[in-house]
Amino acid sequence: MQSDKIKDYLNEYISQEVYVQVAVAKGKNKITTNAAINKYFESNHFKGLVEGKPYNTFLCDLEDKCLGKLLSSPMINRKTDDEIIVELQKKINELETEELNDTYWEVETGEFLRGQDVKEIKEERDTLIKFLTSKDEASETIATLCKNYEKLCKEKYPEAPLPLEILDNK
Repeated sequence: MQSDKIKDYLNEYISQEVYVQVAVAKGKNKITTNAAINKYFESNHFKGLVEGKPYNTFLCDLEDKCLGKLLSSPMINRKTDDEIIVELQKKINELETEELNDTYWEVETGEFLRGQDVKEIKEERDTLIKFLTSKDEASETIATLCKNYEKLCKEKYPEAPLPLEILDNK
């Protein structure tokens, strides 16, 4: 089961990406938030989202961080004070080769993921894609992503202006 840190990171990343694009459409066209969401459906960004692009990029980056790829690295036995390298060395020395080939290091959160976590992320991607293929569900899904991002912003940056003001339009 993937960690809450990874789930939160992915949710924030995707919500922020969508929010920014909808906010740009709203400001550029001087339209309502709902109209901006509808305008967003015409964008290349939305097409990429429907293809699972943010998840695919994340997963592709993870593949590059498979610990099994570090088995022949000169850093395995090098003395260092770098906390990250020390943590990677520890992980490499405690896991068997088979486990290393199924363990990935996510740089932004510092979390280690396993193949099962990758599978769950792919399932989340596929679920999002499913919601985005229906016009009615897509509108609701995009609005929910924008609301989630505003909630996050209100917690983290209470003074920041929120161009969509989607939480206020209930």
